[in-house]
Amino acid sequence: MHTPQNNGLPSALHAADYMLATAKLDHDLDLDQLQLNKLLYIANGFVLRDRDDPAFHNDIEAWKYGPVIRAVWETYRDWGRSPIGRLEMCRTPLDDADTVAKRRMELFEIIEYDTASVVGGVLQEYGQCTGGDLVHMTHKKGTPWDHAYKPGRDNVISTKSITEFYRQLSPYDDAR
Repeated sequence: MHTPQNNGLPSALHAADYMLATAKLDHDLDLDQLQLNKLLYIANGFVLRDRDDPAFHNDIEAWKYGPVIRAVWETYRDWGRSPIGRLEMCRTPLDDADTVAKRRMELFEIIEYDTASVVGGVLQEYGQCTGGDLVHMTHKKGTPWDHAYKPGRDNVISTKSITEFYRQLSPYDDAR
């Protein structure tokens, strides 16, 4: 399988499809694109906390409603506030459990164990949060989004800022 990568890291779209598949198969969760972007941001933060490389090569931008990975937003934007119903990279409906499970195994190989493990933990801890809950968490004063956000501009949230923020969280803090 050909996997477009940058600096040896997978695309956020691979991580997004893995998260959607895991949400559906392991947690019976249907995510909308707002939840997906915020949960990917949180997962990336925890990956950065534990190692020096991010979960994916794509930039995360500070948009009005929080951290957004532009490629993920562009891919899933047509779903709006509705639950995403398919893995977009392979056009697999999420209600086709056998095919989704096979695709998830392929994605596991691409995103690797560390990221896959974090995705599962993030879904377990934050998967039940609404998009609004996740926006509130990521908008708190002092968060990387808070430092990067400028109204009317989609500024990149630096990997350094995300790393430093997640490394200073105690195990009992929320992911903000």
